[in-house]
Amino acid sequence: MSNKPQRLLEKYDLLLDHLDFDYIRQSNNGREVENILKVLRSGEEGYFPQLTAFAEERLKSLRPESKLLRKEQPLATQHTMPEEQWQNITTRLNEWQSMMKAIEEDIRSTQDEEEDTTIPRIRSVPTVNLEEESRDLSKVAQPKHISTYCDYEKWDKFDADTEMLKMDLDEERHREMVRINNQKNSEAPKIIELPPQVKLSPQEKQVIAGKLREKGNDNFRAKEFKEAVEEYDKSLELYPTAACYNNRAIAYIKLQRYGEAIADCDQCLALEPANLKALLRKAQALTFSDRKREAYQLYCEVLRLDPENPIALSGTANLRRQLTDLPPPNAIRMTIEEVSNAEPEIDFRQLVRPKKVIKDKLPDSIKRLQNDTITLVRQHAEALAKRDTKEMTLTTEPPRRSTPLIEEL
Repeated sequence: MSNKPQRLLEKYDLLLDHLDFDYIRQSNNGREVENILKVLRSGEEGYFPQLTAFAEERLKSLRPESKLLRKEQPLATQHTMPEEQWQNITTRLNEWQSMMKAIEEDIRSTQDEEEDTTIPRIRSVPTVNLEEESRDLSKVAQPKHISTYCDYEKWDKFDADTEMLKMDLDEERHREMVRINNQKNSEAPKIIELPPQVKLSPQEKQVIAGKLREKGNDNFRAKEFKEAVEEYDKSLELYPTAACYNNRAIAYIKLQRYGEAIADCDQCLALEPANLKALLRKAQALTFSDRKREAYQLYCEVLRLDPENPIALSGTANLRRQLTDLPPPNAIRMTIEEVSNAEPEIDFRQLVRPKKVIKDKLPDSIKRLQNDTITLVRQHAEALAKRDTKEMTLTTEPPRRSTPLIEEL
């Protein structure tokens, strides 16, 4: 375990991005602003007088009683205090001293009068006779002078060049040690890659993917776009998110790989259809790919979601200057259909032609109903025949039609 002191950023769980005017202005946590002020005053991350003063003002508004806002004042002396105040202090001290002496004399006088043996006497400072003390000191034997041995022949053997070489070597070792320590401090914490056979839970995958995405963001800010794409690939392999697809798309645009950027934007829109960043970046990639009409449609879609979006407004304006036949972004497309005035012809033959009924397709219930009806009719006919009544028919002749049909069936 190393004895290296812990940095204040790690101690207070802060990030380097927290040392910023906007972050301090938006923060409402007095304890956090207090920790940021401690880091700024320590000078570990650099000397920022304006940011330190701004943090102090912000801390005054959040925690006026904070100890960090207390300013040390030097001790007051006779030369720094006003003359009247100094005289007042000395007068009060003299009065207190005289009062204490009077009280002490009263106590001693009462002890002398009463002579109570149970109460111990007041301690007094013993008087010292300087002459007797000096005599006693003179009687003490003085130590003899002890001479130390020194080998003067070594001075003749002293080699200045050798000693200078040793000093140079020591200085070189010190510089190398400082360089190694600085290199260790400047290195970012490495993310340990687990072997593929280790199974991670979804929560663990999400956390590791988030760290990889943050590392890719750092590479992107440093304009290391290829390294950023590699980190985004690892993050998406573990836990794909719309934000990571979006970030990799802008990295592809910086690398002029517009086809892959469009594919990433499509993946992001599949997860979040109303993602404005994905729409804008896809429009940007389409513009660079010379597919300006498709890009214009995407800019118009962004304006339907956010009418005041400045990027979409400038993009549509630039494309309309390049392509003059493009409609305004807020234009509404109307579909016009040609309608003829002629009335449709009606075929009356189709109206009177009966439809064929296929018995095989009738439901079973209808078939049973037909059979039951036939059975009842037969039973009724037999009953009438037994009574010797006059012959009756179940069906009457249909009446003659006064008007002929349109078509004989």
